[in-house]
Amino acid sequence: MSIPQFLAAANGIAQLWSSADGQFLGLLSSDRYDMNSISNLDGIYGSLNDTCSIRNPHGLYGGIHGGHSPFNPYCGKPPVVSYQNQIVLVITRNISIQMNGLPRIDPDFMLGVYMQLGYSPNIFYPTSTPMDRLNQAACNTQQSLNQSAVIIASMFR
Repeated sequence: MSIPQFLAAANGIAQLWSSADGQFLGLLSSDRYDMNSISNLDGIYGSLNDTCSIRNPHGLYGGIHGGHSPFNPYCGKPPVVSYQNQIVLVITRNISIQMNGLPRIDPDFMLGVYMQLGYSPNIFYPTSTPMDRLNQAACNTQQSLNQSAVIIASMFR
């Protein structure tokens, strides 16, 4: 199973957590109306303004300078995805991070998958086009996808 297939299968089930302090950061869901969904732009975990949202460019968990942000390329303890009470993915732009062999994916890639699944508005960062962000995210994730195919497949045996 590929990472995009896993993300689609885990839609509404998997959760995003801060590996630094254990803060719940939202439900991985394409549901734009679920208050816990990362796709709900008016909810706690999908807002551009809430302190627990990875979309908040000025918060601890969001933006390129957030100490625990997946968008910070130097973050040492990025958010992780929990599925069936197991940590299965690391969400980060830090290409040097090693977290017990877990697959690493770019946060824009993850958000892009749920955006496409739910047709949610595309407002992650206004300085680039949606296609630019998805292309860059795909490039950043490709290496991790190649390395993680065996790990993901073993989770479903």
